[in-house]
Amino acid sequence: MSAPVPLPRASLTSRQVDPRGIAAFLDAVEADGIELHSLMLYRGGAVVAEAFWKPYAADIPHMMHSATKSWVACAVGLLIDDGKLALDDRVIDFFPEDLPATVSDNLAAMTVRDLLTMQSGHRTGLSGGEWRGMTESWTRAFFCEPVEDVPGRTFIYSSGCSYILSAIVTKRTGRLAADLIAERIGRPLGMGPLPWDVSPEGVSTGGNGLSCTTEDFLKLGVLHLQKGRWNGQQILSEAWVRDATRGQVAEVWMGSFDGRRYGARDPSGPKPEERREGYGYQWWMSPHGAFHASGLFGQQCIVMPEQDAVLAYTAALAKRDPRLTAHVWAHLFPALGTVAAASEAEAALAKRLGGLHLADPDGAVQGPLAAELSGRTYVMAPNADNVARIGFTFGPTEGRFTLEDHRGTHIVAFGLGHGLAGETTVTGHYLHHEYEPGQMRVVASGVWTDPKTFRMTWRFVETAFADTVVCRFDGDGVVMERSVNTNSSALSRPPISGTAAAEMLTPAKGG
Repeated sequence: MSAPVPLPRASLTSRQVDPRGIAAFLDAVEADGIELHSLMLYRGGAVVAEAFWKPYAADIPHMMHSATKSWVACAVGLLIDDGKLALDDRVIDFFPEDLPATVSDNLAAMTVRDLLTMQSGHRTGLSGGEWRGMTESWTRAFFCEPVEDVPGRTFIYSSGCSYILSAIVTKRTGRLAADLIAERIGRPLGMGPLPWDVSPEGVSTGGNGLSCTTEDFLKLGVLHLQKGRWNGQQILSEAWVRDATRGQVAEVWMGSFDGRRYGARDPSGPKPEERREGYGYQWWMSPHGAFHASGLFGQQCIVMPEQDAVLAYTAALAKRDPRLTAHVWAHLFPALGTVAAASEAEAALAKRLGGLHLADPDGAVQGPLAAELSGRTYVMAPNADNVARIGFTFGPTEGRFTLEDHRGTHIVAFGLGHGLAGETTVTGHYLHHEYEPGQMRVVASGVWTDPKTFRMTWRFVETAFADTVVCRFDGDGVVMERSVNTNSSALSRPPISGTAAAEMLTPAKGG
């Protein structure tokens, strides 16, 4: 693949964006302690503001979670534009070998349109966390879900619908949705690689699992802002973009979410914050005539046609945290289209945007126990995480943490008082919405918070997740605690205790 082609850049004031509005947005984000990873704003044909909170960076892809759904919609749109697929095609006709022995009337009635609009007739919706650890066919699992209601009538959010759309793309073309998107969207738009997870049956996961840079995420929004056109070429038909990004479903309610399934609307009356603006074809409706792609933990691409603008950002939010989008509409949105002779404000904002970073670890770089502990192995008591041994080595400016569990031996190299970039295989799906890549980029740091307590931060910079690992030493014993900044379920694991072994730590291969 050729090198990514950047979007044009321009000043804020040249595109009538008031820098004071961007500054006010940043102030609100900082005051609320919101963890943003990146932000890019496009208006009037150019990127006018961009920020990356170090160690996140422009060239590092970020997992999109459910914003992936808007990408799979593109794959469906391409096939509909090509005349290879129709909205009223029945879902069961694509998968005769995967159907249950008895096909209900409701299942038989389900169409491609019903999948696109999340009106499948199910009463609970599937999250990616429900299937991610499963090795059997996801398609068969989908068809085992009871279709209790007539499709096309009631909204229930489900990554299962998006997965079956991806599977339909593969059935109809013999290709992965990922390959189709890379060829017909990524290449003409000058995007970089678009890695996309696959299911056990070799299908792009559809509802989640795609990663891309923030600029490529922004380009997806710009393509839809431009009604499917890019550099004079019609990539997606104007008709498809119009229908995909308008309110196909007006009654959109989000029920309970336990990290694996979405519940139906509570008959006793949902909370006001569970009401959404509306839903298109795998795109959400927004205030002010806007629409957006949305991923769990704060991955958003908001397209604002009336303002000729697109905003893309990545973050690590708690599930259903409304504060960040509230700040967008309260502070950033009013800055669009505002004439402001604010050269000093723009210069100050540019300096601020260039120096953003997440907080460094707070503590001592050296500890009195470091030399004694370096090379020591701890045998851990039986635990739910299957951790058998841990150990440390400490140097003057960095160190290594080693963990042995049921998946093998894993190493996290950390900087003392500063982040150290590397890769690791360390287990963590239980804190990471069930994601377990074989290898992960990590920026890790460690400090002594008191003479007997060592605290590490493992920031997995291609994801929303950052783990905090605290080890407390007492004589020959250690207690390890592990937590995460955000997750769809529990934010921490039970403490694990261990005792020093007679043998010293043996340097291990791997990451």
